[in-house]
Amino acid sequence: MPQKYLKLNQQAAIKDLEAALRNMKRAGLVMVGIDGALLASVRNDELEQEMLARSACEAILERQNNDCPLTHDINHYGCYRDSGGA
Repeated sequence: MPQKYLKLNQQAAIKDLEAALRNMKRAGLVMVGIDGALLASVRNDELEQEMLARSACEAILERQNNDCPLTHDINHYGCYRDSGGA
């Protein structure tokens, strides 16, 4: 029989993730998912301008590809899957 409701540990995991994302926002970080990668970068005026000119994904990916010290990839432990974006 298929599972109809979230288990308590699944509900707790979602709440923990929401809290972590809230903490990232408070810390001034932006996170994007690109294919199978999660990337986080510091939200500053330069990134804001880059995101307006292109997209958040493209701006943060360029930072990551250029070894920007303000951008990091996040270990998702296989929980995050491909975004399906082209």
